[in-house]
Amino acid sequence: MKIKNSGRRKAGRLIVSVLALFLLIAAMATSAAAEKKRPIYSVETDHKAVALGINSAWGNEDIDAILEVLAAHNVRASFFVLGGWADKYPESVAKIFAAGHEVGSHSNTHTDMTRLSDDQARREIRESVRKIEAITGRRPTLFRPPSGDYNSQTIALIEAEGLYPIQWDCDSLDYRDLTADQMWARISKNLKSGSILLFHSGTKNTAGALPQIIQAVRDRGYEFVPVSELIHPKPYTVDFAGRQRPA
Repeated sequence: MKIKNSGRRKAGRLIVSVLALFLLIAAMATSAAAEKKRPIYSVETDHKAVALGINSAWGNEDIDAILEVLAAHNVRASFFVLGGWADKYPESVAKIFAAGHEVGSHSNTHTDMTRLSDDQARREIRESVRKIEAITGRRPTLFRPPSGDYNSQTIALIEAEGLYPIQWDCDSLDYRDLTADQMWARISKNLKSGSILLFHSGTKNTAGALPQIIQAVRDRGYEFVPVSELIHPKPYTVDFAGRQRPA
């Protein structure tokens, strides 16, 4: 009986040790998840408002058409401009700004910033900001990491430069040459108050699809505002899903 009881005690101690280790690992994972810095994917708000974000990193052949659509529908959008794009198309950046839209940064060269050193990442941020400010006369306040790639250090560097890191929660996938109906099917699944919609200039169908999508969003009772008017000022928190809330 003593041998059996001893074996049971050892087994019990092993189970307790394994359970304790599991709880420790779970606590560490939870703590790490809580401490991870995240960009803003969407915004907690009582207003039925969403933001239209447009990345500009490729051609500029559809910029005039996009601006005409936005003007016709009285929508102010937020353009995230690559520094290299601003070099090639400064007149387009000037047109976007003159039309009353917001111009944020999308980095300088569209390099995955998680692969860069801190100094290289800072140069990506600062060079793009400098180029945009030189054209518009206004320093950007928003930054969207290239390809949506980031880690906690990326977000910390963006914030240290006085910028808000911005992602999206409604991706149109317009760069895949989807139709307006296909884009709306994707956006409508996640659309809610505080959503940030992702589109691109330099694509085949975006300019032609925007009127239908703008109307569909408004039919659901939402208004469009620039990202900077949607987000909360500092201090704020961002939860595990990227939802921004006042601190």
